[in-house]
Amino acid sequence: MNKLLLHIPHSSTEVPNLFWDNICQDHKIINQFIDEITDTDTDILFANNNYEKIVFQYSRVFCDVEKFDDDELETMSKFGMGVIYSKTNHGLIFRKNDKGYNDSVMKGYYYPYHKALNEKVKNLLNENQYVVLIDCHSFSKEIIMIEENQHDLPEICIGFNGEKDILAEECIRFFKKLHYKVGVNYPYSGAMIPNDLIAVPNTRFKTIMIEVNKELYKGNSTIFKKIQHDINVLLNRIEEINFNLS
Repeated sequence: MNKLLLHIPHSSTEVPNLFWDNICQDHKIINQFIDEITDTDTDILFANNNYEKIVFQYSRVFCDVEKFDDDELETMSKFGMGVIYSKTNHGLIFRKNDKGYNDSVMKGYYYPYHKALNEKVKNLLNENQYVVLIDCHSFSKEIIMIEENQHDLPEICIGFNGEKDILAEECIRFFKKLHYKVGVNYPYSGAMIPNDLIAVPNTRFKTIMIEVNKELYKGNSTIFKKIQHDINVLLNRIEEINFNLS
């Protein structure tokens, strides 16, 4: 049986006090931006006490732990939305460029989070044959930066790295069978890999991204519960995948 780890990096709207000391726009604008870009309720949508989870406790607007720490490697940095955001999704500059502030965020929040993630995955790999990281997200048209990707959006996006494997195939097949409109690496692509495993890959580590279109469940508790149920069924199936056959 595989061990699952639910990675939930963008569900929080909280920011620490030092965030506001570096803001050069009206706080109402920033709070609206935070609300727009938060993966609303993904910590509940993917809630399952049977699986280990790691959840970032602060807003991605303050520190986006899924971004590369090197802006040269991070494609979203050109939009002012690298590790430490400086622009809204509408291109409004809201934060002063302050090296001292940036260093404080990286040292106090980004690197400790990644250290915890690396250690958790390492410990799980030591105890289990296969470990599967489920990269848990939601999305909406308003926060997609590339204009051509704002149309004909799917209801579910499955993201993976490299070639499609048995894990990706199972997730795609599962949602399609339930008649969800599924995007494959669209509008977002890839799935989270802990830094240590980027440097030294482990064939017993698997990762998959599941993104839910917020329009599906926003303001509809019945549909929300259905999606939550369907995700839980899929997680149970992933737990049972025999990766030795792939």
